[in-house]
Amino acid sequence: MVKKKGDNIFTVIQLPSLYPSSEIISQLTSIQRDGTVWLNIAPQSSCQTFKQIDVFQHCAVENKPLHRVIPENTSTLVINNISFWVLYCGLPHVYKELLQLTKEYKVISTILRDTLDQEVEDTILLLPDVILSLCQDSEDQLSGTYTETTRQSSGRTEKKVQRYTLTKSESTFKLNISKLEDKPAPVAETTTCDVTFELGLSDREKSARAATELPYTVNKTTENNSNSTGQIHYVPDEVDDWDDEDPDDDLDI
Repeated sequence: MVKKKGDNIFTVIQLPSLYPSSEIISQLTSIQRDGTVWLNIAPQSSCQTFKQIDVFQHCAVENKPLHRVIPENTSTLVINNISFWVLYCGLPHVYKELLQLTKEYKVISTILRDTLDQEVEDTILLLPDVILSLCQDSEDQLSGTYTETTRQSSGRTEKKVQRYTLTKSESTFKLNISKLEDKPAPVAETTTCDVTFELGLSDREKSARAATELPYTVNKTTENNSNSTGQIHYVPDEVDDWDDEDPDDDLDI
């Protein structure tokens, strides 16, 4: 029976290309051995703990729809990784398969940064409900920014940003997630430190500015003595041709 999309969650883990994807999948997601099938796509991506399916053999060689070879009683699929699957079979094939698989199973997959064209990668990332993204601070670094993006059924997107470090102990890697450190509020920079002249005003200059009457203001004495509710003050320009007998002489009426 095909389940509704809301019954399963599609999670994509976005990784730098040289990170140990199998171990990161196990640490970032809670995968139960029973009912989980590991779909092998990337070289050396197999995980002996779970049942295995060779995606390249079924899709690229035998041209079989992947959703038809999944064993019964499977509840979770781990696809490692989508990037090589797209390179082998093309975006239309992979997109169609993912739409079908995510209706029937909980799907967890990885996608490698800078492996596919940006437009292709953006198209794939429209599908998942949750995107867990690890972005290095710089090349060959085992630390950086960890972003968790969740799409709600209403269309609302929630994003949580943290820090991660990847430490190696003998032959295994351990992923540590930590909160971002609170940074102090930046101090506003003044513009007076890099100029050779004074931008501020002295007390004398402030007093002179306060005592200066601006040209568009009305004399307070005249305003207080007036009983009218409003006045129009007009001062003709030097070039004005004012005619008291016919003020509208300049209009073409």
